[in-house]
Amino acid sequence: MKNWTTGLFGVLALAALTGCGASASVTGMVTAGGEKVNGGSIVFRPMSEGVKPAIGKINPDGAYSLVTAGNGGVEPGEYQVMYMPPDQNEDEAGRAIGPPIKWRKFRAPTSPVSVGSGENDIPITLEKS
Repeated sequence: MKNWTTGLFGVLALAALTGCGASASVTGMVTAGGEKVNGGSIVFRPMSEGVKPAIGKINPDGAYSLVTAGNGGVEPGEYQVMYMPPDQNEDEAGRAIGPPIKWRKFRAPTSPVSVGSGENDIPITLEKS
């Protein structure tokens, strides 16, 4: 999981080198099974070419706020939502250390979301995979 996370941040850093017309802000609450999700990250992957992805860390209270590499805004448009659970601590042999990550078996809904200009409050309800 750590390699995937590192790779995603690399893509976001690379995307910072291209231009962007970001003019929207996106915040919301992440829930699963009626509870607030208290860790991990939300990624909005654009469905249009030339648009940068946006990412936001999920706070302990379930809230998130997206940022795009290179600036704080998000370009309006359609996005596929992805959920990245927090990394599980592992020993040298790759065995899990500590309690299992509660939200590891959940995923973001498959329906795209629409980001409009200005402020957007987009709640995300994770589904059991």
